[in-house]
Amino acid sequence: MIAFGCVEHLRLLLSGCGMPLQLTQLAPGRMAGDVLPLRVGPVRLLRIRVDRPLLARGAKDPDRQIVCLDLTPPALASPSRCHGLLLPTTAVCGLATCGEIHLSVPAGAQVALMAIDRQVFQQWCVDLGCEGLDQASLQRNWVRLDAGRFADLRGCLQGLFASAEVGALRSSSPDPHARPALQMALGVRDLMPLLIEALVHGTERSGTLLRPPARIELVKQVQSWLDRHPEQPITLADLCEVAYVSRRSLIQGFRDHLGMGPMQYLKLQRLHSARRALLRLDACQTTVTQVAAEHGFLNAGHFARDYQRLFGERPSVTLRQSTLRA
Repeated sequence: MIAFGCVEHLRLLLSGCGMPLQLTQLAPGRMAGDVLPLRVGPVRLLRIRVDRPLLARGAKDPDRQIVCLDLTPPALASPSRCHGLLLPTTAVCGLATCGEIHLSVPAGAQVALMAIDRQVFQQWCVDLGCEGLDQASLQRNWVRLDAGRFADLRGCLQGLFASAEVGALRSSSPDPHARPALQMALGVRDLMPLLIEALVHGTERSGTLLRPPARIELVKQVQSWLDRHPEQPITLADLCEVAYVSRRSLIQGFRDHLGMGPMQYLKLQRLHSARRALLRLDACQTTVTQVAAEHGFLNAGHFARDYQRLFGERPSVTLRQSTLRA
């Protein structure tokens, strides 16, 4: 298990686990949590725990089947959003075999992510007599499970992660019964039938009973445009022109799906970009004021205030830390 103390550290950890995602912290305060990565043959498992709401975006790997769910007990869980859709608490998502990841999770989420070699997954489906769960049916990106199947799947995953934590403690033990690798392999063998049966018997699927949420494509279009123009001065009128929509539609779309207006989202993105620069640059060769100006913040005092509010530390502290790590 690897603890992290900021959103950028989490991004680097996920990238190292084969999940290069764009992450945006959606609420102020120093982010903390941990990542527990497991790999058993063709199956990669990740448990990600965060104490701040988070948006994750990025391309999917066409060679892997992705399945994502929240391990928090449904009675205690706050819903996540997948491509703007407010998910049921017993849903699994990320199933579509093409497209992108666009997932926002609440503070306190315990996300389990499974990434399975696509060909191996399809062969497991055949071996279990579930050929109907083919590539076409997995174009639907989420499915709500009945409470019993969801509980079984969640319990199996929790057992795997718990065994991994115990195995890490026993890794240097002379005890012959401490065999974490074997336990993981047996656990994954039990997990796959639970997962595949749950997907086959899902009670509600995207694209069948629910229409895509209003304005989500508009929001994603603007997000992609902002990604391509990281340093350009931008106004609300510019974004309306890019998306060919009214101010009201643009603002309502962002508020519906991200809980904030488009200009607040733009500020968050640029604060994250500034943090990456501060972590990368040498304090002997740059200043906080220079980094702020390069990311569109012309008032260094306001930048420092907003930066500290979001990340829980002054930008000068971040820049000094980058020099110490170098």
